Amino acid sequence: MDAEIVVELLSRIKVLERDVAELKQKISEMERSPVPSPEAAPFGAMSSMPLMAERKRDTTRYAFDGGIYSKKGLVYAVVKRYLTDHPDLSRDELKRVFDKSLQGSLGVVENVETAKQRGDAEYRIRFFADTHEILHLRDGDMVVCTQWGILNIPRFLTVAKQLGYQIEAIL
Repeated sequence: MDAEIVVELLSRIKVLERDVAELKQKISEMERSPVPSPEAAPFGAMSSMPLMAERKRDTTRYAFDGGIYSKKGLVYAVVKRYLTDHPDLSRDELKRVFDKSLQGSLGVVENVETAKQRGDAEYRIRFFADTHEILHLRDGDMVVCTQWGILNIPRFLTVAKQLGYQIEAIL
């Protein structure tokens, strides 16, 4: 087996193990929280604690640089802003700043050639792949991943804030 493939698989395992640990922690916290009785809320009011059967998609928006963004839109905007602030960056340098472990198996940014190896349909779903969305660096083109959720966006937000970007969650 090629060493690069082994390293990639080990990296994916590490990210999955971290995600499982985070989920276990959240489940543990939920189990310890008291469940309010139906009488606790006034008639017609929604409980502040969602029931497990009422799982809803996280639709948190983020204010950044004068705009309001979804998770994937925020990631794209931050990476694009970073490139504006650092115009002479190489693809490898960009991948080091936005390390693959922040997102998971796809990474935050990827070389267009590598991303296209996933097949055209998956490439266009998993990455900002429209012509105007492709990022042009001095040594080649990059695309930004669109696959962001409640488990991986906190890691990205931490790095973005460490880079000095002001981001505010809008619930």
